[in-house]
Amino acid sequence: MAQLAQSDESSPLDSLPPEVVDALPEDIVEQLKSGAIDRIPTETLEELRPDLADKVPDSLAETAASNPGLTAVLIIIGLLSLAGAAWGFVKGFLKSAIILGLIAALAWFFFFRDVS
Repeated sequence: MAQLAQSDESSPLDSLPPEVVDALPEDIVEQLKSGAIDRIPTETLEELRPDLADKVPDSLAETAASNPGLTAVLIIIGLLSLAGAAWGFVKGFLKSAIILGLIAALAWFFFFRDVS
């Protein structure tokens, strides 16, 4: 029971220097104390001075890689978009080549038809 009480007492704020804690907004500090959040949001880190933001441990900084599932989905969507764009380009090029080839063949045919 004593260990459980000690684990409730520790918060992510314990690993932050006091000057960083003082610079954080009060609502973020309260949410970290209560356990509502376990990382400092990216927007809040961007608002801190660069020297203070560098003192925040990576384990407490929320990053885009915090959700690897979302990152994987976004990468897959990006690759499918690139593949679709490439397919559209190739398909449009082939249509143009076929149409211009037919026009050239018809022009060649009509040009040499009257030559006799």
